[in-house]
Amino acid sequence: MRLFFLLPLPALLHVVHAQQNVTIDDTDFAMITYSGIWEASSTHRSPLDYNGSHTLSSDSAASATFTFTGVAVYYLSPRWPYAVSTRLSLDGEPSTLVNLTDPNAATTSPGQPESALYSVAWSRTDLANQTHTVVATIGNYIIVDGFM
Repeated sequence: MRLFFLLPLPALLHVVHAQQNVTIDDTDFAMITYSGIWEASSTHRSPLDYNGSHTLSSDSAASATFTFTGVAVYYLSPRWPYAVSTRLSLDGEPSTLVNLTDPNAATTSPGQPESALYSVAWSRTDLANQTHTVVATIGNYIIVDGFM
C-alpha cells in the first residue's frame, strides 16, 4: 500500500528571496549623486579601477551620495603609492577616514597612477533591510570608484 501525502498549496509555492550583490560604477549617475566640482571619470582611466575608471574631487565642498536598499554596503577603490584618503558616512553617522594608500608600493609624488587593483576599502554589514545613504566627502581627495 502506498501512502500519498499532499502538501498544502502554500508550501509548494514557497519562494525564498535571497540577497544579491549589485555593483554600482562611478559613472552610474542614476545611483550616485555628485555635488561640487569633480574631475570626470574619463580623465581617470586605469585597468586597476572597477570598470576601468574612477571619479575624483579635491573640492572641500564636494560630495557624492549613494542611496541603496539592502543589508550591507561595500566601497570599492584602487590604492595609490602616495597619501590618498576619502571620508565615508552611513546614514548621517560621523564619517570615517578611509586610507587608500597602497602599503606595498614605493612612495611616489602625488598625481601618479594607481598601484593596486580595486578592492573593498570600507564596508558596513548587518544593516536593517531598508534604505540607506552613504556620503563620500573630502579626506585629502574624494574618490568614487564603485559601491556594492
